[in-house]
Amino acid sequence: MLIEFKNKRRLAAIDIFRGLAIAIMLLVNALPNFEQAWPLLVHAPWAGLTIADLAFPGFVFIMGVSASLWFPKHEQDGSGEKFCIILKRSLLLILLGFFLCQFPLVLQHVFQPEPGGSLIKDIVEHGRIPGVLQRLGLVYFFGMIITWWLRSEKHIAIMALLLLVLSSTCFHLYDTTNPFSPDNNISMLIDGIFPGTAHCYMGQNFDPEGLYGTIAATASFLWGMLAGRQLTMESAPVFERVLMLLVGGAVLLLFGGAWSYLDIISKQLWTAPFVLFTSGGFMCSLGLLQMLLSLFPDFINWLFTPCRLLGLNPLFMFIVPDMVLMTLWQLTVKGEPFYSWLWENTLRGILGAPLSIFAFALVWVMLWVPLADFLHKRQIIFKL
Repeated sequence: MLIEFKNKRRLAAIDIFRGLAIAIMLLVNALPNFEQAWPLLVHAPWAGLTIADLAFPGFVFIMGVSASLWFPKHEQDGSGEKFCIILKRSLLLILLGFFLCQFPLVLQHVFQPEPGGSLIKDIVEHGRIPGVLQRLGLVYFFGMIITWWLRSEKHIAIMALLLLVLSSTCFHLYDTTNPFSPDNNISMLIDGIFPGTAHCYMGQNFDPEGLYGTIAATASFLWGMLAGRQLTMESAPVFERVLMLLVGGAVLLLFGGAWSYLDIISKQLWTAPFVLFTSGGFMCSLGLLQMLLSLFPDFINWLFTPCRLLGLNPLFMFIVPDMVLMTLWQLTVKGEPFYSWLWENTLRGILGAPLSIFAFALVWVMLWVPLADFLHKRQIIFKL
């Protein structure tokens, strides 16, 4: 991992969009009570789409947008050098994600040690193997290799559709009557083989970041790559670029609506309609954001300052708040997790349950903005 000191000209739309994804992630993770929270702030249990379900695909999409800027910068690099950079970043993301997934076990051994307990044994026996960063690492690798290999926008779009067709077809071939059953589907089958149910999320027989979902998630990356190329096309005026993003996003939304009659919309399974709906919405949002930045640059930059600051250091803002939050949940006050105790003894009595849950999580998000500003002013960016 590198700590870079930079003073580069950046695309504000990308930083703001990335910061919005981070803000949603921080907000959703910071809910002090998930049962009483507004349903839109909690992940859909199986089928459906909520605000909480937008954070992860937003990360994947904007990673593709950002990756579109990488290839022009490395045009002069040799093939071996390019491949090594892509592979190194992918492996570092996967390794970092694996270690982050073991952090709850570390905290458990620190705050709730059991006589004769072994951290290494617990990790080997039931440490979680898949995770968000692990999927990002895999998607980054396959998405970059596909883009490098295909090059043209038309071929990349075709490949994105083929990946969605492949993902959907295998669901239906595995079970022709109920392909997206929460009790038995192809994604669950693969999770049972690797990493095995003992290493899935919370020991369940299915992991929402399992291997199978990587197929369709790579399509999300490729749609982001195409959006990034459109956004940065120097030969076209801003209006034309924005229009193409809006048209492309609308097409994906319509296509996703039609596909939803065949497949369910599910973040858990990362289904084809889920990819098309989220990617289409993100394309339109990115286009509108770029248009607003072109028309009212000073006002929009000021309005979205917190998001832009969070988006400048995505890796740091993904890992550090999560580790702090996990620690606060492990600390106890009168036998209750400190984090939920703090909510119950502050905002809950003033605002009531649902609103206080939202307000408490929003305060958590805003607490990280000054740190993001501190890093930005010193031009410090944590990168792989």
